[in-house]
Amino acid sequence: MLVDYRYCREVLSRIKRPMSMISNHPENNASTQTLEALMSYGLGSGTNGKITTQVPCSNASNKGPGMETCVNTGLMACSQYCSGRCQRQHWPKHRLDCEHQYLQHDWEPGWMTENRRPLLSDSKFLPTSTSVDNFKNNGFPPYDVLQLRYNEGKLFPKDLKICMTAASDIRNLVETVNSLPNGYSGKLDILVNNSNTVVLNRMLVVLCALLTPGPSIEESAELAMHLMYSASLPETAASYMRYCVNIIYGEELTDGEMSFQTTLRTRGRGKLYCAQPAAGIKRPMEMFSSTCSLGKAMNAMKESLQDPFQIDDREKLLSTLMPAHRLALDRFWKTGILAPFSMDLKPFKSPNRLMFSPQGEWMGLTSDINPLNGWDVSSVRNTGLRHGIDPTADIMGCLFFHIKSELREFSLRMKELNISLHLLQYDSRLLSKGISIGVLPAFSDASFDRIDIGDMSDQMGLTECLADWGPLLNKRNLYSCLLMHSKQWHEDSPGSIARNNPRAVKVLMERCETVPSLKSKLKTFFKTPQAPSVVRLMASLDAFVDHEAAFLRYLEGQAADTTAASLGLGIRQAHSVHPKRIGIPLQSAHQKLPNLSKEEFYNLFTIGGSDLTIRFAEFVFADLD
Repeated sequence: MLVDYRYCREVLSRIKRPMSMISNHPENNASTQTLEALMSYGLGSGTNGKITTQVPCSNASNKGPGMETCVNTGLMACSQYCSGRCQRQHWPKHRLDCEHQYLQHDWEPGWMTENRRPLLSDSKFLPTSTSVDNFKNNGFPPYDVLQLRYNEGKLFPKDLKICMTAASDIRNLVETVNSLPNGYSGKLDILVNNSNTVVLNRMLVVLCALLTPGPSIEESAELAMHLMYSASLPETAASYMRYCVNIIYGEELTDGEMSFQTTLRTRGRGKLYCAQPAAGIKRPMEMFSSTCSLGKAMNAMKESLQDPFQIDDREKLLSTLMPAHRLALDRFWKTGILAPFSMDLKPFKSPNRLMFSPQGEWMGLTSDINPLNGWDVSSVRNTGLRHGIDPTADIMGCLFFHIKSELREFSLRMKELNISLHLLQYDSRLLSKGISIGVLPAFSDASFDRIDIGDMSDQMGLTECLADWGPLLNKRNLYSCLLMHSKQWHEDSPGSIARNNPRAVKVLMERCETVPSLKSKLKTFFKTPQAPSVVRLMASLDAFVDHEAAFLRYLEGQAADTTAASLGLGIRQAHSVHPKRIGIPLQSAHQKLPNLSKEEFYNLFTIGGSDLTIRFAEFVFADLD
């Protein structure tokens, strides 16, 4: 087994800690105090690996003749200062942000000031990334795959099994575990599969860092958050990441081995299992152990996130945001670090090897330049408020604390409950056949209470997906459900949606014929078709279009009814795991269109990046539906 001696030395140097710091640790109270909570592994974001529990004063990194580093919490509204004195001292640096053009309400994208048509990603002239290793925007917030209160309720079986056949990250996993009822006392086994070797092994390293005994849960959650979203890490955190890689992969496999399997301890009764083809771990191991410099890595990240060919795409996104949110997102693009705006980033001196190829090429968030995509921004804002952040300003700071809070809760539940995670990297067709013949001991009965096939039907066809996974639903549980969603269902019938539909403007004008004042406003509105306001309107038109009939025709064309019927299944009319489309409450089964306030729409679809056209379908045993 490989040993990272540098990491060991750094940990030993941090074992002794002042009792005043120990007593204030968020995990320490009379009932939960443990040796783990009394030690610091130095995995936090602050100086000397200190964890970040409150927003630091922006003047924390300001050093000069006769000045000391400020260690107070940021309390004032303008970029989080602890006092007027610190605000005045830091003004020479802060004015560059406070007077930034993105904070001007009349800021416009370059294509407007240059009087040209925008070159956006739906244009055939714009290069797009083809790397399958990039994180993808799900197009919706994370969801609970079980939703016990809407299904089994208080009568749920003690032991449950879930399968996520095409999980691109751990967000749904975290949401599902965090949503378990407090009285849950059974055993939960969750299978997470992704055929992409880099994506699967990234998840494995993040979960190892989060769940392995040793560091406090608070430290582990902060590290895991950065592993998921930050391009660089503090040196001690990077050392611990290498330690986790050593725990997982150990020494290199000997020639002739066909599979790689490992079992890792967690803080609780459950285990973290992984099985994948031996050839699959070669590239991830090369990534995770690469030696590319921080400078080379950061240059690669900036070249990607600030690609001049995609400037109109970035400015299109910025034009939809509140001024302060524009500045916060721009700072993330420049630093690559998810952190409160006022945080001192000097400790981040090592590349996050999970996001760079062995040659130092950026493989992180290229296809999803807004890290808020895929999160419930309403909850993100509320978390920020609890930590003293103004959510109308430092939205990335809000996201920092929200993700950390969710990961901390997940780790606590994994410690307290009997939950085992099984990470696999196989083709879904091969995996379903292997499960059906009992090759996985934990799932030898070949039955799941929930199966989430994600958007696999877009690649393989719904008929094949149902045939592969439908027989694996637990027949002893009438509430067993197979969930799917489609992003591409409308591609063969583009008139089904408003996006990129040349008739959309005409239809909008026709519907406004009965409102003369609105009609005249729209005529004025469309005099400058490239204006950001028009771009925003066209992007939101699908909020007012009912796609259900068109989606049902798509399902019919996919032979969903007949295939499901042959398996004893049916399409659920009133969903009870996920709404049929984004923006509709699960309990409002018959609602067709989102009914949201302006703020809710902004949180969910504008800065939250949810897709207005994604449709979900649930397949259940015909007796239940």
